[in-house]
Amino acid sequence: MHHTDIVAHQIIFLVIFMAFLNAVTRKEIRSITSKFFTAMLGCDLVMLLALILELKFADLSVSAGEKFILPMQICACFDFISYFTLICLFTYYILDFISYKTKVSWIYGHMCVGVGVLFSVGWCASIFNGMFFTVENGLFTHGQHYWFAMMGGIFVTVVSLFLIIRYFKDIGIHDALFLLSFLLLPVFSIYIRLYASFVTMQMALTLSILLMFNFIHLHQVRYILKQQAKLREDKIALSFSQIRPHFIFNILNSIYVLCDKDPAAVKNAIGDFASYLRINLDVLENQDEIPFKTAIENLNHYIRLEQLRFRDDVFVTYDLQETDFMIPPMTLQPLVENAIKHGILKKKNGGTVAISSCKNGDFYKVKIADDGVGFDVSTLEEEESNNQHIGIKNVKDRLWIMCRGQLEIRSERGKGTSVIISIPETERGKKNEYCSFR
Repeated sequence: MHHTDIVAHQIIFLVIFMAFLNAVTRKEIRSITSKFFTAMLGCDLVMLLALILELKFADLSVSAGEKFILPMQICACFDFISYFTLICLFTYYILDFISYKTKVSWIYGHMCVGVGVLFSVGWCASIFNGMFFTVENGLFTHGQHYWFAMMGGIFVTVVSLFLIIRYFKDIGIHDALFLLSFLLLPVFSIYIRLYASFVTMQMALTLSILLMFNFIHLHQVRYILKQQAKLREDKIALSFSQIRPHFIFNILNSIYVLCDKDPAAVKNAIGDFASYLRINLDVLENQDEIPFKTAIENLNHYIRLEQLRFRDDVFVTYDLQETDFMIPPMTLQPLVENAIKHGILKKKNGGTVAISSCKNGDFYKVKIADDGVGFDVSTLEEEESNNQHIGIKNVKDRLWIMCRGQLEIRSERGKGTSVIISIPETERGKKNEYCSFR
């Protein structure tokens, strides 16, 4: 009776199993894949396997007696539980997807979990009390309160739909369409099942997961791997751009001038210069993020070296409320260098660069602000394409590829420029603390 259904679900089970293996066994893909999406693949496998066994036991209960009814009921429980787990994981996957681009509250996912647990218990209990459905001759028939049983899935679906619509601009039309397929295909499957009985809601959910896997997940993986390769190729060039010859010449010349005037200052300058070179050369061997404290330490060496040359024209202030986090290397110095050279040094009598950091919700924030001449932000994209602000573009790329960080630039002519770095927290659920700048 269920032969066609079983074969169809076995085929799609094998397909999703291959996708799951691809996501968990390949190291370069596993390190990029969202933990929620990987969990969705695993949960979908459990749901499909439970349904296949459930259909087999249902056939056996008809042909071989009631002894197969209990195994069928147990498989049905796994089917229900994995279904609600899957749709709740989808909500978390959307939240995780959005969190890399903007701030979002994880309370939506927690609410869905609460509803999912409640209705999972209700569906499993209905196997034995008939509240939502009954089983007759291996077939499920609607019970008296079946309409209420649908409210759990509808609630989670509505929450996910709300998130996709609310953050549509952040998600993008391409990815939003494939995320919507997870919500819409199960609805269409109810209609299609009238003409093709082997089509189930579980099959529709699996098809949607495969669409997301191919058109969202693998697209992101290919893009990130390509960018990582590009970063590796540019790594030496980027590192040496920080210690380019004319910078070394200027520093050595400044030290030479100080030799007779202030030997103590010369000793400190040589120490800063040696430490600055060491840290930058270490970057060549370091493929990972570095502690923010290390980045600040290197930045201090750079700033003191620049102050040898420009003296009273360059002032730097710090307000570091949060320092216990990681940041991609070669992130702070290019931004501070821009603030000094293109901001305050173009202003009569120089100016101040203010560096601050704090925790804002699920993000670490670093702000580099100067009171220099400012510029028209609308021309930045054109200048980047002409390599006039290639340093900023490189910082943006490293932030996104290495930690899904973002960089925002605000500037006003005659008033100065602010650059805000946002780095997502890697561990969820920590206490939220908010800082003053946005």
